[in-house]
Amino acid sequence: MMNTWWPVIRLSWKNVWRNPLRSAVVILAVAIGTWAGISSSALMNGMTTQYTVNQLNTSTAHIKLSNPAYSEEYLPEYHIADADSITAEVRAMDFVKAVSARSVVQGLAQSPANSYGVTVKGVDPAIDSLVSDVHSHINEGTYFPEVRNAVLVGEKLADRLDLRLRSRLVITFQDTARNITGGAFRVAGIFNTPIASFNEQTVIARKSDLNRMLGAEGISHEISLKLNHYKEADARVDTLKKLYPQLNTESWGDLSPALRYTDSSVGLMLYTFMTIIAIALIFGIVNTMLMAVLERTQELGMLMAIGVNKTRTFVMVMLETLFLSLTGVPVGMIFSWISISWLQSTGLDLSAFSEGLQEYGLSTVIYPQLPEGYYLNIGLLMFTATLLASIYPTLKVLKLRPVQAIRKL
Repeated sequence: MMNTWWPVIRLSWKNVWRNPLRSAVVILAVAIGTWAGISSSALMNGMTTQYTVNQLNTSTAHIKLSNPAYSEEYLPEYHIADADSITAEVRAMDFVKAVSARSVVQGLAQSPANSYGVTVKGVDPAIDSLVSDVHSHINEGTYFPEVRNAVLVGEKLADRLDLRLRSRLVITFQDTARNITGGAFRVAGIFNTPIASFNEQTVIARKSDLNRMLGAEGISHEISLKLNHYKEADARVDTLKKLYPQLNTESWGDLSPALRYTDSSVGLMLYTFMTIIAIALIFGIVNTMLMAVLERTQELGMLMAIGVNKTRTFVMVMLETLFLSLTGVPVGMIFSWISISWLQSTGLDLSAFSEGLQEYGLSTVIYPQLPEGYYLNIGLLMFTATLLASIYPTLKVLKLRPVQAIRKL
């Protein structure tokens, strides 16, 4: 059978290079389109992944346990009963990488210059640094020196309240008995995470200092978990709900549905983007093949007149189309792999747009990455697009009448 079709394959390949300039332009266009599409997809996927990871590492845990009443009203009295023992049990689970039990209150931060509503998180600095990456974003000062009533504030909050290192900050909030209380703190550090809203609305204090002002030592309002991988969260939530039915157990997707939607839709977005590029390439290939077919009308009519059947004619034109695409696609894939590998080690520095990126929770350095199997899927997509591109020129050939085609000038 190979001997039967080999002449058709050879003829198709030769036909591609009868006009080398035109074929080279099409192959180059396919290669550039493939490279641009895959590289852009990698950047978009990298940005989306970094956005998700930034949110989880800074403001939203992989899984969070809390008192059901606290999830509704956020009052300090609704803390977790027996939080220390639950934290120890969860920390021993094999799928948990780190755990941090926090006390959290809503309050009013006041400085001599201004006042602003904030969320105050009481943490154990050594333990919380395993769950949150705020410590790695300290721009000024230190991460909790050994002094009493030290706090960390975001750069945007510091600007709003005109705070500097060692500035005095008064925070007012309710205690566990619903009495208005508060305390004076000193700014020990100023952080600047990739999330603008977190930088503007969050104050981080020592848990022991905050609990003392709340009038209840050792309480926790939330237990934040960091898993081996955030994709495991939904599966692990069911396990934790069975173990602790008295608590409200939420995955990061439950805590932030918008974040879940962004993470789940990125795959569809990438393939939609590549499909649009493939459709654009289809028009270019169709145009080229139509030109090639019209130029060879007499030749194709002659082949049909001497006995080349419609099946062979169909395969010949289809192979010409495939050769154009399947020469350009691998070249584009190789160059995209080289580009992505290089940027994965160096990153794409977008610090010139840092303020705008921060509003969307993005880092200033983007590291592109692609989902597993993406190259294979793109190869199949381009192969399918090529088959579709070959249909119209092939149908034009099959409609030719040998006698009329031979006589055509």
